[in-house]
Amino acid sequence: MLVIAHISDNHFGNEAQDPGLRNAAVMDHLLAMSPRSDVLVVTGDVADHGFPEEYAEARAWLDRWDGPLAVCPGNHDVRDAFVAGLGIGTRTVVDVAAVRFVMLDSLVDADETGRVDPGRLGDDQLAWLDTRLAEDARPSYVCLHHPPTTIGLGLMDPIRLLDGEALAAVLVRHPHVVATLVGHAHTMCATTFAGRPLLIGGGVVSAVTADAEAPPTIWYAAPPSFALHLVGDDGRVTTHWRALPA
Repeated sequence: MLVIAHISDNHFGNEAQDPGLRNAAVMDHLLAMSPRSDVLVVTGDVADHGFPEEYAEARAWLDRWDGPLAVCPGNHDVRDAFVAGLGIGTRTVVDVAAVRFVMLDSLVDADETGRVDPGRLGDDQLAWLDTRLAEDARPSYVCLHHPPTTIGLGLMDPIRLLDGEALAAVLVRHPHVVATLVGHAHTMCATTFAGRPLLIGGGVVSAVTADAEAPPTIWYAAPPSFALHLVGDDGRVTTHWRALPA
């Protein structure tokens, strides 16, 4: 069995509480597992403002993990600082055992108004993804920050991936894509996309509540959460989410 530890929205540098403590609680939990997960996937918003010191803190946190690692940026990240601070490209392919993780960059650069919250892959990156998926028929997981479809959250749906239909058109051409792993929505959530599972990894820094719930929309007192995706020998994915005291 392959076990994927899926973390999202670390937001190192966030001022609402101490994200270092929350991230440490998640990593402590993962490192205490026996056996440990086979790969750590981080689906974006590693930093809150994209400052170099935030990536230095994130790098120290990631360095605690001594296994395979796959990371992509989110809308709070800054591309050059992400690459320089983490030593990781924003668009990569990570091979783990008999599967592949194709990590995409859905970050839209800040404009004159500031940070841009919706995401976009663009034609060039979609063509790159199509090529990467066509070159290898091993089971593959496509990972990015922004959910490519609506999930029923009034705060998050307007700032999802803007070219989700174009992404779906690529994925349906490749039946060996097992699932799409995303972040951004700060919620523990499963739905379908392009006929396969779409799994949101929760949120370390906070939770975004459902529209009808009583807590504040961005709930910083919520426990840090993450996902464990268990992949059986038959390829079936079973997801367990965890929420931890911090």
